[in-house]
Amino acid sequence: MSESSCDSISNSMIMTCFCGELARYFTSTVSLNPRRRFYRCSKPKIENCEFWRWEDSSSENSSIEVNLLKSKLEVATLKMENLRESLNVVKIKRDNLREKMENLESLNYFEVNKSRNLEAKC
Repeated sequence: MSESSCDSISNSMIMTCFCGELARYFTSTVSLNPRRRFYRCSKPKIENCEFWRWEDSSSENSSIEVNLLKSKLEVATLKMENLRESLNVVKIKRDNLREKMENLESLNYFEVNKSRNLEAKC
């Protein structure tokens, strides 16, 4: 949490942190958890207290996770479409090369037979 704003304690339940102090009530201002409320120790640096807790239930948090997963799915879908297009390009190149190879093999067969016929006449 790099940014937050502190609200008055009257807007929230009273919570005590690990060091026995009243936990402060904050509102997140970061884009990942906008306006999400949380508690943290009022003296974390002085007391070395690591108390920190979201106020809301995990169900609200799950909507954030769902949106994140939807975004990841969209990215993966786009990557898959790009890979399919790349595969189609490679298949077309393969088919063109196969056709060229068959033409060269036919030409080679023709030239070999032509050489044999000339040798037979000599």
